[in-house]
Amino acid sequence: MPATTGASHEIAAFASLIVGTIFSKFVWDFLPPLGEFSLFLIRETQSITGASIPVNEQFAGSIVVMVGLSFLWGVIYHFGRHS
Repeated sequence: MPATTGASHEIAAFASLIVGTIFSKFVWDFLPPLGEFSLFLIRETQSITGASIPVNEQFAGSIVVMVGLSFLWGVIYHFGRHS
């Protein structure tokens, strides 16, 4: 059962990672305030937890795209599954 129910989530997570990395540059070209906010959140997370997180524009842009795609995937999955 987990192989059939988890496969779609696995594919979505992997696709979000790849697409987020590829399109991270466009966050800074089209949505600089969102990129700055992502950098702020990463810095705050790093200062609170002490984790070794890279604080650079590429990583912050990747996080923005990955979170956006993950949210979109969750909404589509929810409506597809429960409608």
